Amino acid sequence: MNQMRFDHRPSPSAKGRDRASNSPSRGQHRHARDPDEAPRKTSRSSGAMWIILAVVLFTLAYGGILLVKIQQEREILITEAERSQANAAGYLAERVTARIAEARYALAFAAADLRDAPAGEVESLANARLSAIAESELVADIALLLPGGQVIADGEPVENLRDFAGAALDAPSGLTAQVTGNQAFLVLAVPTPLSDGTVGAFVARLSTETALPDWGDDRVVALADADGGMLAIRPRMPSARAGTQLAERFGLEPGFIDRLAAGGGGATSDARFGEERVTFAVAPISGTELRVYALGAMRINQSAWYRTISFYGLMFIAPIFVALGLCALVFMQMGRLRSTRQMLEDNEQRFRVAIEGARCGVWDWNPEADTVFVTDSLARILGLDAATECSGQQFLQLFSKPDRERLRAAMRGAPAGAEVDHEVLAARAPVWLQMRGRILPGGEVGHTRIVGVAIDVTERKGAQARVAAAESRLRAALESMSESFVLWDSRQRLILWNRKFRDLFDFTEGMLKPGMSYEAVEQAAARAIKTVHGGTDSKVAYEIELSNGRWLHYSDRPTADGGLVSVGADITDLKHHEAALTENESQLRKTVDDVKRSQARIADLARKYEEEKIRAEEANRSKSEFLANMSHELRTPLNAINGFSEIMMQEMFGPLGDDRYVGYMKDILSSGKHLLELINDILDMSKIEAGKMQLQPEPTDASELVEQSIRIVRGRAEEKRLKLRADVSGLPEIEVDPRAFKQIMINLVSNAVKFTPEGGRVTVRGFLSGLGIAFQVSDTGIGIAKDDLPRLGRPFEQIESQHSKSFQGSGLGLALSKSLIELHGGTLSIDSTLGEGTTVSIVLPISQDQPIPRDAIDAVTRDGAVDNALAPEADDAPFDAHAPLGLSAGLQTDDGFDVDDEFIDGNSPSRLAAGE
Repeated sequence: MNQMRFDHRPSPSAKGRDRASNSPSRGQHRHARDPDEAPRKTSRSSGAMWIILAVVLFTLAYGGILLVKIQQEREILITEAERSQANAAGYLAERVTARIAEARYALAFAAADLRDAPAGEVESLANARLSAIAESELVADIALLLPGGQVIADGEPVENLRDFAGAALDAPSGLTAQVTGNQAFLVLAVPTPLSDGTVGAFVARLSTETALPDWGDDRVVALADADGGMLAIRPRMPSARAGTQLAERFGLEPGFIDRLAAGGGGATSDARFGEERVTFAVAPISGTELRVYALGAMRINQSAWYRTISFYGLMFIAPIFVALGLCALVFMQMGRLRSTRQMLEDNEQRFRVAIEGARCGVWDWNPEADTVFVTDSLARILGLDAATECSGQQFLQLFSKPDRERLRAAMRGAPAGAEVDHEVLAARAPVWLQMRGRILPGGEVGHTRIVGVAIDVTERKGAQARVAAAESRLRAALESMSESFVLWDSRQRLILWNRKFRDLFDFTEGMLKPGMSYEAVEQAAARAIKTVHGGTDSKVAYEIELSNGRWLHYSDRPTADGGLVSVGADITDLKHHEAALTENESQLRKTVDDVKRSQARIADLARKYEEEKIRAEEANRSKSEFLANMSHELRTPLNAINGFSEIMMQEMFGPLGDDRYVGYMKDILSSGKHLLELINDILDMSKIEAGKMQLQPEPTDASELVEQSIRIVRGRAEEKRLKLRADVSGLPEIEVDPRAFKQIMINLVSNAVKFTPEGGRVTVRGFLSGLGIAFQVSDTGIGIAKDDLPRLGRPFEQIESQHSKSFQGSGLGLALSKSLIELHGGTLSIDSTLGEGTTVSIVLPISQDQPIPRDAIDAVTRDGAVDNALAPEADDAPFDAHAPLGLSAGLQTDDGFDVDDEFIDGNSPSRLAAGE
């Protein structure tokens, strides 16, 4: 319907006529339909015949489709049965292959034993091997063929054995089939080189019956040669003789079986075993020309077949019943449609009368023609005399200027699916109208119409204005309150609140919305509440302690309509005053008790302090004496051992004799030096822990000290073919203890060399940092796990792993270095990746008078981060959490160095010129 049923627009010749008089009564409608009753019955009968014919045709077509689908499903089940048979044949072929391979390996091992055997022992050794192999039930006969015609066999040699062996050796697989009478064997030959340069051969005849496994389950399995001749069959059949062509027995073409075998095996359900249709499968034996045939009854999945038949049966029956039900439903609906049509006409008449008598009206806008039809009721509201049809521009002139553009924009958007819903003010009367409308559904393509209703909302607009003014005054009063205020309705939903409530409970802007439930607001405010005191069901007043330390006294009062008003007053000052009074009273009591106990405690503490002091001094003195004695008792013999072993190693007074003595002397000297270094490290560590280590810093060229340290370690690096490189040129003088600094660098570089595999790389770098001078020792060694890094730097601590457990060491080197660095006011950190390498970084102050700030060191050791002011000069370089103060993680281990680089500093040219 392109036009609303109640839109009875007057024609030009009947505009003054009353529309109500043109509408026929119910009785008149019935009388007008009586002459057309007979043609309608004829039309309904013809329609019923067409429906029945369509149902019959649908049944026939649908049944044919289902029959085709059932046949396809049966073919799928047969294919699955063939695939299962082919898999079984492949499994049997693998078992036959395994048994043949077992015999082949036995012959190959026997041949390997004879390869280096002397000529006189060949026969005895061969008999032993033949006897062992002949015990296998798979081997029927076995013999060793020697050059010159000699045959060594386990029992009586078989006739024509050499011919059989030659045929087997000529075959690519070393295996051939032999059919003798009603027996078949597999002849396996393996060449056997002998120690005199000649070649013999181990020859074994394998039982085909034993090589072929029994399948069972009433199925037939056979072993056949390349021509299809039978070699063995399970279960045994008296009528089946060796060499029988099985393809003909199974009703198949030999060429078809050859194609299946050439494709890696396959199966077919077209075979015959007698009069029965069976499934035949063939699988080639890997590495040979033999095949395995498997024959069994064609077994499809019966349960799946029954399910398929049931499923398609239901699919056929169900639509037929549905179609019959739909036909019955159509006939019922046709009867209902006639009564519904009459009811629709009556309802339209009543709707037209109701809409015209109410304070609303209907409008109909045709966008293509830009015309608007206005009913009588709407025309009277807008100040017109009667219903009219005007242009779109004239219709917009009936409303106030501010509302015209909004209404036109809404009309333009309606064809795209948007609804029209605006409140506008009439231009000729002080009337507010709510314009609602949408696209009329069911219209012709390209002819859209927008139909809507205009409702008089003048009284509602006035009431809204009065309510808004009252609410504005109420909110202003609430905002001026010093207490928290919140109002809930009878369903515990939020209605109104003031700024004080929002600020006290730390609600952000927009978090509170009218209509929120009491539980939702309480949950959102919970993060600002520390605890609630009181507030049971029987009490309406309670106290709230907030997380920021403030206290509120809250009271809830019901309203007349069942709502709730909550008012909270700030009692923080009162609570502080009460707490101060309570605390003063408690402190007064504690002071009296403390005074009484202090005298006894002071005397007891003085006594214990004196005793502990004496005990600590005695322990420290004992430790010093022990270390001094150990130094004297161990160093004296070690010096003698090292000195005399060095003299003996250099053979100063003559050769030692055997060269192994020199190696022993090297081991003794190395062990003695290692033990002496260990003792020295322990003594230095003890001095540091006791606070007796005194540094003697002086302005020093750090480049020279690094060079000396590398010279000491270079020998070890060259033994492991490591690339030892350094770049410390351009550094200013640094105030350090030369001996301690040198010991630090030797320990760090030695560790890098020790834990770097052969062919690796060790790099020493020095550069200015934001806090001092930084040194980095990087290697490409075994690395350290991230979980083990915190343990490094402790005395006697070693990280054991599958890479480092073979390296010796006391675990004091890194701890001693760390302690010496801290005595200089510096810091040490380690960055390592397991399996990739390690970088040890240290930062030392340039002058001992200007140490690195303690808070900067604490920041690094606490969370691995420093302030931007302490960062290095490269502003954009990324920062490494494991790097020391001011070091950038972007420093690469191998930036700008070539493979053959060595130590370089400012004095290198002069030393190179001097031949150093």
